[in-house]
Amino acid sequence: MKSKVLTVLLALAVSTAAHAQFGGLGGLMGGSKGGGGGDVGAQVEAFNAEANLINKTVAYALIQIVGALGDKTKLADIKAVNDSLSKSTDTKEIGAITGSIIKNNAAEAQELLKSSDAKAKMESLSPELQKKVGQSIFAVGVAALRIPVAINQGKNIISGVSSNPMNITKVLPVKDGLSLFAEVLPKLPTLVTTGFQLMRDVKVEAGNPTAEAKLSPEAASFPE
Repeated sequence: MKSKVLTVLLALAVSTAAHAQFGGLGGLMGGSKGGGGGDVGAQVEAFNAEANLINKTVAYALIQIVGALGDKTKLADIKAVNDSLSKSTDTKEIGAITGSIIKNNAAEAQELLKSSDAKAKMESLSPELQKKVGQSIFAVGVAALRIPVAINQGKNIISGVSSNPMNITKVLPVKDGLSLFAEVLPKLPTLVTTGFQLMRDVKVEAGNPTAEAKLSPEAASFPE
């Protein structure tokens, strides 16, 4: 268990360093040199695909944690968010939904995982729901390990357009993606470490997150 936590924390440290390198994003749009080259459109498409996968994975994980451990009087609300995300097929709409979930539910999920009654709530869940919560913690851990690579990818794309200002508008979605990553990063360390600790307390095997693990966003399940 300690190795899992240390692995994720190390990745988050790298994430923070990467964030410091792109300096809050502003400098990259102002003419820094290096990076890039090649087909900017293809690079942006690849970045967006990875960012969308990471964000959707984290969003569903947060929904699962809040739905399983949160206030049952608010269950209908979180179910509605889950349904909205699972039914949407528009990329921009999915991006808006996942961004909203991450901004609005990350702190709540973290508080639920470290609350004094979290263990009792987990033990009251069905084995299937316990497994789903464990998988969600694992998924957030994997996302944390992949964010640093995505940050560097996005940073290189943006810095690479300095030689061709005509491409600046093409990379605006990358800038937006990096902004969300910058907001996500501070929320992950406590959530991941607290989540793994809770899984250990209730004897639920959450797996060992690695950057190579496959991300498969999956709609949440809820208590009856």
